Amino acid sequence: MSAAGREYLTAMLDVLVYENMLVAWRRMPPGGYMIVSHEGEEIRLTPDQAEMWTQGAFAVYLALVDQRRIRPRIPGDTAPN
Repeated sequence: MSAAGREYLTAMLDVLVYENMLVAWRRMPPGGYMIVSHEGEEIRLTPDQAEMWTQGAFAVYLALVDQRRIRPRIPGDTAPN
């Protein structure tokens, strides 16, 4: 995975944590990732698996926002949906 790909992946993971879709994530040696779900499950993934999983989770997040089932927590946003 390229450096730009890693930055993109970490940005999506950070948004999923910020939006409370995930509890936490971290990099695991040698180059893997661990994602912690709200059920307390620790999911260990290779970089390729993490990229695929995160893209799917982010797509679900965006679909929920688009359907107005959840409201994004954008800092400074005071406009009602």
